[in-house]
Amino acid sequence: MPNFNFYNVEIVKAEGSNQVAVKGEIENRSGRNYSAVAVRIVLFVKNIPVANLVLVVNGLGTGRTKGFEKILEELEYDKIAQDINRHEIYVESAY
Repeated sequence: MPNFNFYNVEIVKAEGSNQVAVKGEIENRSGRNYSAVAVRIVLFVKNIPVANLVLVVNGLGTGRTKGFEKILEELEYDKIAQDINRHEIYVESAY
């Protein structure tokens, strides 16, 4: 059964631009290797979803932790980042 943990998930300003970026780490505690893990991230402002994205982390071996970062080009950091009050993150599929 897949078992993943997420650490250090942050909403930050993308390097070199004014877009919002989501970055963090995923740990594989499943006891098996995965070629790809699809992670869904939903960002909220006052319980209203403002971003819904999927990113793929490739080559996540058993017991390994890998970093990820995804830039949300449709969201400007200066206009919305301070209003994002929560996020949900979970594994959508792993193979």
